[in-house]
Amino acid sequence: MRLILLILSFLACLAPWRSALAQEETLLDALIARTPGATLDRMRNRPDAFVQEAAGLIRGYGGADGVSAAEGETAIDAELARLRARELRRLLDADLNGDLSVSAKELRVLVHASSATMRGRLMVWHRASDVNGDGTASWAEIRCHARTVAEAGLSDKARGAMRAMMMFDLNGNGRVHMDEVLEALDLLDTLS
Repeated sequence: MRLILLILSFLACLAPWRSALAQEETLLDALIARTPGATLDRMRNRPDAFVQEAAGLIRGYGGADGVSAAEGETAIDAELARLRARELRRLLDADLNGDLSVSAKELRVLVHASSATMRGRLMVWHRASDVNGDGTASWAEIRCHARTVAEAGLSDKARGAMRAMMMFDLNGNGRVHMDEVLEALDLLDTLS
């Protein structure tokens, strides 16, 4: 009888450990199932870079309490805005008279003052913006071009990677914390 009680006591001590191990395995399985393959590859191949990206998203658009899916979408919108502004600036640098359009004459002044490589780029950007081919890229044409370039500059893959960060909401509270990202990396490291 004592032997049976001893064995039962021993098994009772193992139960929490076994439960924690099972929970960790379940969490790892769920993490692998939910996380896109490209994200898993980035986590395995370049964990330091992945942590820096995660920290930028979490602390840049969320805060000490983590980042939500809505804040992740704001990060995507902010990146698109940055890309649009870059494209607008490239041509508007040639807007000498401030009318928010760039004529071929205005472009020639900027091209003349630019490096050889930049000259070709400016001409290509101007031509791509001048949709109606009248020699002047209007404000509407420049904005449309900037929007198109920004959309192409932030690929669906890049957007998916930013959205995939929400897969690391391990506690299910709707926010991803750096601790959760680091825990996910530790869990993946157990596979190696």
